[in-house]
Amino acid sequence: MAPPPPPLAASTPLLHGEFGSYPARGPRFALTLTSQALHIQRLRPKPEARPRGGLVPLAEVSGCCTLRSRSPSDSAAYFCIYTYPRSRRGSRRRTTRTFRTDGATTYEENRAEAQRWATALTCLLRGLPLPGDGEITPDLLPRPPRLLLLVNPFGGRGLAWQWCKNYVLPMISEAGLSFNLIQTERQNHARELVQGLSLSEWDGIVTVSGDGLLHEVLNGLLDRPDWEEAVKMPVGILPCGSGNALAGAVNQHGG
Repeated sequence: MAPPPPPLAASTPLLHGEFGSYPARGPRFALTLTSQALHIQRLRPKPEARPRGGLVPLAEVSGCCTLRSRSPSDSAAYFCIYTYPRSRRGSRRRTTRTFRTDGATTYEENRAEAQRWATALTCLLRGLPLPGDGEITPDLLPRPPRLLLLVNPFGGRGLAWQWCKNYVLPMISEAGLSFNLIQTERQNHARELVQGLSLSEWDGIVTVSGDGLLHEVLNGLLDRPDWEEAVKMPVGILPCGSGNALAGAVNQHGG
């Protein structure tokens, strides 16, 4: 087995290329991908003296995808990234950036280039190593992580399910994650589900509610005969309850 490639400096370019914009008659950009950020420089109609939004930290990127035009005559492919930049007030709002991959004459070649960028970015977001020889194909990506989402629809004064649909599910889909969603129906429902769960089928359990649902999940893991292994299951909490003290404390501790 070949040794892993040495770690790259944060500023080392991994990919560099020229892209158009969407719609097609917009400006053209030079994109540079490093291990920490996507650098965007406008090339035409003229470079910006002080580029706005020219540096996209990967910590603000939720995912990416490749797209194809509905027009059969359009040979370009499209590379789309989803970001959640922080405003001056500290809140985040979803932003989509779409770039036109049009350097080749055929759609197949342009799609391969767009997939190369999407694969490299996804590997960086998931902490996966990139090959040292520069051959980046979708085969590098393992199966998408599988999450079990447990939602208390009555949480947050009845708004938890709406928040889940409007914010949580789109973000999980953007990240390319696989998930199964279960709405809890009664007290201790989540505890009973986790007790009988085949944990090998999941990569994590995420509660979408207040503090109470997470307590049920943890108690369900501890009630299992294999609790010593079960408690190693990654567990997450998304604050959608009327009381979110635990989620606030976890996020504060995590920086």
